[in-house]
Amino acid sequence: MEKLKKGDKIALIAPSGCFEKKDLQNSITWFKKQGLKPVISKHAYDVCFYAAGKAVDRAYDINEAFKNKDIKAIFCIRGGAGSLKVLDFLDYDIIKKNKKPIFGLSDSTALQNAIYTKTKNISYTGFLPIYDFKNTVLDKQLEQSLINILQGQSFCYHQFDVLKDGYAQGNIVGGCLSVFLSLAGTPYFPNLKDKIILIEDIGEKTYRIDLMLEQIKMQKGFNQAKALIFGQFENCPLADEGDGQIIDIIQNFVKDIDIPVIYNFPYGHIKSRLIMPIGQKVIINTKTLSIQSVD
Repeated sequence: MEKLKKGDKIALIAPSGCFEKKDLQNSITWFKKQGLKPVISKHAYDVCFYAAGKAVDRAYDINEAFKNKDIKAIFCIRGGAGSLKVLDFLDYDIIKKNKKPIFGLSDSTALQNAIYTKTKNISYTGFLPIYDFKNTVLDKQLEQSLINILQGQSFCYHQFDVLKDGYAQGNIVGGCLSVFLSLAGTPYFPNLKDKIILIEDIGEKTYRIDLMLEQIKMQKGFNQAKALIFGQFENCPLADEGDGQIIDIIQNFVKDIDIPVIYNFPYGHIKSRLIMPIGQKVIINTKTLSIQSVD
C-alpha cells in the first residue's frame, strides 16, 4: 500500500460486533501518535442485537469511507460477527473507483474477501484496534508489522514450518476459516484458481476443522490453487478421543496435494502475529523459508 503520511485521515468503521466507546480510546491515542487522524464512522456506536447497528447503516459507513477522498485507509474496529450481512448493501462501483486498504481480522474476513472478489481492492488481515489494545498496549511484533505496512514497506517473513516444499506465486485470499466459508455459495467467494490460501481459526473442534477443509477443497479453483498457509488454531479441541489434533487433520488434508504447504505461521487469534495482505501477490519459497510481498 502507499505510505500513510502525517495528517492523513483514517476511517474507523464497525462492520461487525458492537462495543463500548471507552474501549476505543487506546486505539485512537495510538493512531494519533503515528500522526494519523482517526475519523469515527457515523454509526460506529450503534447497537442492533450483537452487531454495531443495522446492516444497511454499517454498509453506509463503509461506502462513505470509500467515497471520501480524504480518507486514506479504513480500519475495522472489532470482530465478533455480522460483516457478512453488510455485503448486499455495499456499492462495489464506488469501492472499485476509490480503492483503499481495509484493516481487520476474524469476522472482517467476510468483508475483506468479498470486496476483493468484487473489486480487487487489497486489504490487510491481522489487526483489530479493540481486540489488540485490550491490554492497553500492542504486542511488539504486531506493532512493528503494522507500522511497516502503514509506511508502505514490503515484507519478507520467515517464521513458519514447512509441510510441503515448493515455490509459488499468487494472490492471497482467506483468513478465519469459518468466516471465509460463510461466503461459499454466494457471489462473494473468490475463485481459488492461482490463489494462495491463508487459513486460521479459533474455538472450533478439530472434526469441524476437518469438515471445513473438505468444503474448501470443493470450492471453484481449489485444484489450481498455488499454495496453502496454515496459521494458528487457538482453542480447537478434540470432541472425542481419536478425532485427531489440528496437525493430524492438516497433514491428512494435504497428503495428496502437490503444492507448497506452510504450517505454524504466526497469524490468527494470537497475541503476537504478523499482518498479511488479502488480494496482494506474494512469493513463497520454502528453500529460503520465506513469504515475500510483490510490489
